[in-house]
Amino acid sequence: MDARKLSTIEMTVLGLAWLRGPCTTYAIMKELSASASSFHKSRAGTAYSVSKRLLKFGLLEATSNGDQIQISPAGVVALQGWMAVPVPQRDIAHSADLLRLRFFFLGVIDQPSRMRFIDSSIDGLQQFLRRCEELVPANEAIGDYFGVLATLSTILETQARIEWLRIVRKWVENPMAEDQSWSEIALKATRKAAD
Repeated sequence: MDARKLSTIEMTVLGLAWLRGPCTTYAIMKELSASASSFHKSRAGTAYSVSKRLLKFGLLEATSNGDQIQISPAGVVALQGWMAVPVPQRDIAHSADLLRLRFFFLGVIDQPSRMRFIDSSIDGLQQFLRRCEELVPANEAIGDYFGVLATLSTILETQARIEWLRIVRKWVENPMAEDQSWSEIALKATRKAAD
């Protein structure tokens, strides 16, 4: 089985079987449903069908007593292939930021609603940030070193999203003049934020 033909959720289930196995499919489903990632949480219910498919492909195998699953040698090869460099550009560029998507259409609501949208989004991101920060010691407690490092990405991304909303909030509240170079001002703000 070529790892490139497997979906992201299939590779995730395969990876969790490698990381946590041998384990039950239920344990994989529970880990997905407890994830801070809405991508994983929304796909937790597919753990059984995905595991069944991976068993059929020979990438997972049942333990000798049959009550648990574990990654097979072919599954390890597939997982290693998925980790091979270079990472495809479509995976590097993938970012499903639904707040940013909504921002394109901010003009459809009135000014007070825009400000409530931004302020509510900042509040929600701050709550999410606290939850992610709590995951770092939780990952450490189970000895998941790379889980700690992966969670740092979520923390930094969330901090960046909060910073972005704080920057643009002032321009939504007091729009730039039409005779100004919007792109110059916006890019200058990104350079300033990066310093």
